[in-house]
Amino acid sequence: MVKTTDVGRARFFLTLFLSSSVLICVHPWLIAAEPAFQLKPGEFPPPGSAHSYAGELIAVDHVNRTGQLRPDRDDTQKRGDWDVPRPFVMLPFGSIWYRGAPASLKDVPLGTHLHGEFYADEPPPAPPLKKGQKPPPVVDTFTRAVRLEDDFSRSMRLARRWKVEAVDAAAGTLRVVGLDRDDKPDAKPTTFQVFPSTRVWKGRGVGTLADVTAGQAVVVNLTHCTLKGPGRVTDVWVDREAREVAYAHQLEVHRQYTKEHGLPGWVTAVDNKTRVVTVVLFDGFDEKLLDKFRVGEPVAAAVAEPTLRTYDQVNDVKRGPITAVAEAQDGLGCGGVRVSFQPSELLEGFRPGRVVRLFAAAWKLDDVPREEKLYP
Repeated sequence: MVKTTDVGRARFFLTLFLSSSVLICVHPWLIAAEPAFQLKPGEFPPPGSAHSYAGELIAVDHVNRTGQLRPDRDDTQKRGDWDVPRPFVMLPFGSIWYRGAPASLKDVPLGTHLHGEFYADEPPPAPPLKKGQKPPPVVDTFTRAVRLEDDFSRSMRLARRWKVEAVDAAAGTLRVVGLDRDDKPDAKPTTFQVFPSTRVWKGRGVGTLADVTAGQAVVVNLTHCTLKGPGRVTDVWVDREAREVAYAHQLEVHRQYTKEHGLPGWVTAVDNKTRVVTVVLFDGFDEKLLDKFRVGEPVAAAVAEPTLRTYDQVNDVKRGPITAVAEAQDGLGCGGVRVSFQPSELLEGFRPGRVVRLFAAAWKLDDVPREEKLYP
C-alpha cells in the first residue's frame, strides 16, 4: 500500500542521497496535458498505465532503493534540459531485472543503461482559485519506479536481438540491425561504439572483439546512450550459451539474496478470530523459491517498510503454518501468488496494506548487515 507518509519517507531518504549540488527543477517534460494515472492504495496498477523512459544509472542507494538516471535525450526535450538527472524511488512492489533475472539495485553496476516504467508522485492539494482564474498546468514528476531492466533483460523479454553487419575494431564501431521476435529487421542499421574494454562473452568463457563476426545475432548491454550516439557497448553476448550462463549466474545471486532477506509482499487481509494473515507477493522473484511454500509447512514473517527494510528479522519474526497458497490478482508489480499463514501472534505490522517479508522454513533465518536494518 502506498501512503502519503510512505512516499514522504522515501523522499526523505532520496533527499539525503542526492548531492546538494544537484538542483531538481521542473522541466517541460514534466508538464502533462492532463493528470497522469495515480496509484491507488492497496491496488496494483493495470498494464499500460505507467510512463516509460530510459537512462543510465549514475547514482544509487541500494539500501533504500533509490537512485538517479541520466535520461536518454529525445525530441521532447530542449537542449538545455539534456542530461538533467532524474531521481527515482522503487515502489514497494517495484522490480529490478539484470541479465534477464530478478535483481536488487546493488547487483546493477553504475553506468548501466536501464529501461524503466514510472508513476507520477501524488499531486499536491489544489490551490484555491479566484473567480475567473484558470487552474495551473498539470505537473507530473515521474519518480516512482515499478520496473527497471537493463538492455539484456529487455532483449530477452521482447525476444529482440541485434544482427551483426560489420565490426571495425580500429574505428571502434559495431554496425548492427535490430531483429524482433519474428526476425523482422529494423528499417535502418544502428552503429554502436566498441572499445578494447568491451567485454565479449562466448560460450562459457571470455572472448575478444575478433569473436564478434558478421551474421551473428547478439545481445548487448549499453552505456552513454544518446550522449555518445546510440551508445557504447559494455558487454556483448555472441551466442545462446553465453546468454544462458549470464542469466543462470544472476538467478543464483537473486536466490541467495531472497533466502537471506525474504520474499516481500503486502498484507491484504487479516482474520483476527482465526489469526490468519493473507499476503500477496510482489513481482520480481524466481518461482522456484516457492517450492518450499506448501500448505502445512511453517513460514516466518517479518514486518518491513516500503523500502523493504526490516527491523530485526532474527528476533522480530512470527512463525506459523501456511494455510493456503493460491493465485493472486493480476497487475503491474503483482507476483501472482497469495499466501495465507497463521502466525503465533498478530503483530502491529500485520495489517492490510503493510509490507512484510516471508521466509520458508528451509531457509536459514540469519542476520543482515547493520545498514540494512531499520533500528538505530
